[in-house]
Amino acid sequence: MNGKSWQRARSSEQVQERVSEILEGAAAVFLSVPYEKATMQMIAREAGFTRSNLYRYFNTREEIFLALFMKDLDAWAHSIIAAFNSEDSLKSFARRWTELLCRQTRLLRLTPLLTITLEKNTSEEVYRQTKLTLHEKMTAVVPHLQRALPSLSDMQVFEFLLFHQALLSGAQPMARYSDMQLRVLDELKLQVLKIDFAAFYEKSILMYLRGVLASGEDGPRS
Repeated sequence: MNGKSWQRARSSEQVQERVSEILEGAAAVFLSVPYEKATMQMIAREAGFTRSNLYRYFNTREEIFLALFMKDLDAWAHSIIAAFNSEDSLKSFARRWTELLCRQTRLLRLTPLLTITLEKNTSEEVYRQTKLTLHEKMTAVVPHLQRALPSLSDMQVFEFLLFHQALLSGAQPMARYSDMQLRVLDELKLQVLKIDFAAFYEKSILMYLRGVLASGEDGPRS
């Protein structure tokens, strides 16, 4: 048995190390089986913990998922802050925004599950803290997005971020095909029904931003 499964963490550094090990183990589980079939036992086994030791750090799989999601969201937020510091054209912004998002491959897979985790078996306190953290991270990137798209107001940037989340949550699962699905679409010559996520997403946010800026204010150059 792996030593980390029975040696209790003593320092804050050891606790953080244990948490990181749990999150990486959970990621492997969440990305390999349907979320509803993932269990605390599976996560413990993947991370090299006993189930009882896992409960020292998290009470539910939902809490583990949310911690993993926030970790990846934080990494993406930092990449946004680093990337957008000057005015940009809409086309250039949409392209760079999409490229940054598509580098976060795990976040792409986790985001559609977020609503599920918040609606099932999550305490009020965890829900409250999750919403506060999401708002905090959104607020942190707003000034940087406004530097790229200075005609957008604070509220328009927040609405854009909500649109992004809704679009990602709906389009990303649709764009993930099994070998069987790809074979059938090819046999039926229905390639028009296949979604290239990056291209579809970039086009969608470009159309959205153009629509927002078509209401009267002078926007960034198109």
